[in-house]
Amino acid sequence: MGEDRNGDGGNSSASSRKIVRVGILSPIGKLDPREALDNVSNLILGQIFEPAYAVTVGETTVQPVLFSEPLRHEGGRRYSAAVRSGVVFSDGTPLTAELTARSLNRSAVLTTKAAIAVQGDRIVFTLASVNPRFELTLTQSNCAIVMEKGGTLYGTGPFMFEGRPALRELQTTSPLRLVRNPLWRGNAKVDEVQFIVRPCDPDGSPRELIESFRRGEIDLTAALTVADLTRGSLTSVVPTLQPGNSTGILFFNTERRILSRAGVRRAIALAIDVQDIAQRSYDKNPVAFIARSLLPPMMGRPTGLPYMSRVEAKRLMAAAGADRPSRLSLLIPWAPRQYLPKPMAVAQAIRAHLAEIDIVVDLRETGTGEEFFADLTRGNFDLALAGWIADNPDPADFFEALLWSKMTEGDNQANPSRWKHPATDAALAAFREAPTEENRKELERLIREEVPLLPLIYGQSVVSHSRKVRGVSLSSTGIVPLAGVSVI
Repeated sequence: MGEDRNGDGGNSSASSRKIVRVGILSPIGKLDPREALDNVSNLILGQIFEPAYAVTVGETTVQPVLFSEPLRHEGGRRYSAAVRSGVVFSDGTPLTAELTARSLNRSAVLTTKAAIAVQGDRIVFTLASVNPRFELTLTQSNCAIVMEKGGTLYGTGPFMFEGRPALRELQTTSPLRLVRNPLWRGNAKVDEVQFIVRPCDPDGSPRELIESFRRGEIDLTAALTVADLTRGSLTSVVPTLQPGNSTGILFFNTERRILSRAGVRRAIALAIDVQDIAQRSYDKNPVAFIARSLLPPMMGRPTGLPYMSRVEAKRLMAAAGADRPSRLSLLIPWAPRQYLPKPMAVAQAIRAHLAEIDIVVDLRETGTGEEFFADLTRGNFDLALAGWIADNPDPADFFEALLWSKMTEGDNQANPSRWKHPATDAALAAFREAPTEENRKELERLIREEVPLLPLIYGQSVVSHSRKVRGVSLSSTGIVPLAGVSVI
């Protein structure tokens, strides 16, 4: 099975080998962190590939990881930093400025925001627009440094894949194994990490994962909510929580003619009972998870509740006349997500809500993450149930990822609503330069009036582990750095 804590291999003897077993709900989706969209892939790849900077939970300043210093302002929109010396990839290749720039230039999100060049041992960034917190962009997992060599991707992090496995092989293997990178400059406390897939039941319940935890087959997971722990009577499990860093969202494909009018989108939003959606998603204190704004709780929690009025929704639909939709498709994730613990229950709720204003909703289920994200990024939907997990603590980045027209260009894999709106772009630029309460409220006003998307519920950031696991922590975006975890 490969789940034996005393498995052989590596440099340690079989009896002393330390293994931590991590429970996940779905297989890995990508091998390249610059292309990964799902949190399972980011959790796994985050142990292999490192970004230039990192930010610790509760802190506002970044710490250099693969750069040796903070960004230096060179004047205008130019910034630079030196690459840290002495760092090597897991195959022994030294990290250089040239390899760093080559990797960063493959990050679609980054090249949207800056041009990247090499000057000696320094990386030079020329920003596309004013961005006083650009360092935070360089903490994101999709800006991690990757070396491509002979068809294999190498990282500088604490762990690595054993051999050169293909993606399809990893997607059908459980456990998926990472072994310690002997060339990492730090000190990993375990020799191996095993990711064990325990899929949800058809109704979205993580029953199999809960039972595996109960039987001692899993040491740690980020896939269970506190309610799951209570419902499963996992009293010996220790939960570690942080403010939620994700928001579940209903996206409107604004390029579709039937959804191109703000009045129609507003009518649909007014017909949806977000409190009902929260109750179907969370068994305990569901009102606390109602999304009062697009930004997740880690970026502040506004007061008040979303407004719902089916009477007003019907009035707006009547005003749309021949442009009112009678039938819409709803794209549904293939598995529970951090921001949507019960996607099918939410989809069924939305279908029932929109039936109240005479809209038939066809549910489009997807079988894999690859299928779901392909449809989402290509706009193959009318409505889509999805969400966003914060890439870093900067609210401007969160807003831009979902609303900036430039994110619809190329392969940015963001802005699923395909929203292109000059007033929104101007408001985003103002908030980027000055993240004041006034500028934030202007963005939220535009979201309410134009409704390119509808925030539904907040996700819950929880890592649960057995009592024999020590050193569990969370990054600012909810990734568990497993190099610091030990098993007694």
